[in-house]
Amino acid sequence: MIACLNVCIIGKPNVGKSTIFNKIAGSNISKVSEVSGTTIYPIELSEKFKDLNINLIDLGGLKKKSKSYEKTQKLITSETLKKLKFSDVVLFILDGSDEITKNDKQLFRLILNKLKNIIVIINKTDLIKDNLKKKEEYFKYFFEKNFPNILLKPIFISALKNIKKEFLLNKLYDIYENSKKLIKNKDVNNVLKLVLSKHQPVFNKKSRPTIKFLRQVNSKPIIFKAFGNKLTSLSKDYKNYFVKQVLYQLKIYNQIVIIKFINNKNPYN
Repeated sequence: MIACLNVCIIGKPNVGKSTIFNKIAGSNISKVSEVSGTTIYPIELSEKFKDLNINLIDLGGLKKKSKSYEKTQKLITSETLKKLKFSDVVLFILDGSDEITKNDKQLFRLILNKLKNIIVIINKTDLIKDNLKKKEEYFKYFFEKNFPNILLKPIFISALKNIKKEFLLNKLYDIYENSKKLIKNKDVNNVLKLVLSKHQPVFNKKSRPTIKFLRQVNSKPIIFKAFGNKLTSLSKDYKNYFVKQVLYQLKIYNQIVIIKFINNKNPYN
């Protein structure tokens, strides 16, 4: 039986979602227009790639909450939420020629809250050729600073000019393969030692929380359990640091990660 990967294309209006969908499809299945609201109902395509069926879904552009109550927009939002619920991966599209907007932030948090793996695509780089390096730094810094529980590698493309179908399919296949893995306890705890050697939790009320053992317990989404003493007193800043460092050391990209901190004097119980 061939495995399936359900992929939603999400973003605000006119960022190039349908152009990217058509690029993967190899034909102009989804209508492209500068007019907001051109795509209302989801447009779906099934593409076989290697040993995987990729079900690709082009969705209408989502507007920020204050503008999502018009009749057509309510329908687009409703259809998007239905498809997002059953998706495995989200292609989140941003306009590289624009700044990150409040709408973009709301959409990204929505995807994270649904615990979906995400590939961030910064589109329309053909419009910012002279400013591309600065823009790359800008987008990378934004995600690095604001979202500690995911480590992203944004893809910078021009869907009209320089992106190939096989490149995008390979990115989707990679995230599918990586999402199946369970990391060995030995490797996870070598990372734990390395992270703690760089920065221990700070003292709290004359004692220091101690993290003794780390174990991966789930792969979709990725969940780790950290066992130790006084972990309820870990600060939010330290938890954010810890998650990000674990992601870096284990090279987990584009996948949402949850770490549960559990008080347990004997981590092997």
